[in-house]
Amino acid sequence: MYALSAPRCDATAARGLGSSRSAGLRVAARAPVPFTTLPARRLTVVRAAADDDDADFEARLAALKRAKGETPYGEGKKAAREGEKKAAAPSSSKKRQYDFSGETVVFESAPHRGDLAVNVALGITLIWLPLSIAAVGRGLFVKYRFTDRRISCITAAPWQNEQLDAAYEEVKAVTSIGRGVGAWGDMVVTLNDGSKIEMRSLPRFKEMEAYILQRRDELTGRNRGAPSGGSSAAEPAAAAPKGFS
Repeated sequence: MYALSAPRCDATAARGLGSSRSAGLRVAARAPVPFTTLPARRLTVVRAAADDDDADFEARLAALKRAKGETPYGEGKKAAREGEKKAAAPSSSKKRQYDFSGETVVFESAPHRGDLAVNVALGITLIWLPLSIAAVGRGLFVKYRFTDRRISCITAAPWQNEQLDAAYEEVKAVTSIGRGVGAWGDMVVTLNDGSKIEMRSLPRFKEMEAYILQRRDELTGRNRGAPSGGSSAAEPAAAAPKGFS
């Protein structure tokens, strides 16, 4: 009897021991593994300190070279690049001032009324409505003036009041394109500094284009063979375009 009961006790003890071990393994598996970022932080601090030391060393080395009368490494090329940028930059000199006193008005007009009529008629189509509104604004508030000394584009609207002036001497190029079967046209006057004056729906645009170029040549001496940089003693009288009084 005793010989048969002993193995049962051993088997029970073995099962109890096995279950305790498996429970311990499960607890160990569930336990979180500790993780720390201290090494990474320490590495970052060490790198930052090394960069500061390098910058301090370079600054002291540059100061030592300056004390010896030498140019620190890299500063010679940097100064050369800055000098090239300053030389390439446009000069900040003021624009030339012109005297417009005693000028004579050669032609003055609002945008052509035909442009206004066409745009208003096409305004019944909703697609064309923004262009119709712009044409009405031009017809009411914009005026073009040509004198024997300058070109003027005048805007006198409640929300905008300005006048763009350009002397004929500053004109570089004139471009125009006909509108309304040639009854009026759009003109762009490009100046020497790159700025532009736009005139939309200008009457007699071809005649005014020729007049602008003629006055530019007369005032700058291009058509008289004057030497470069020379100035004429007296300006010739401006001839009004044909059809204007």
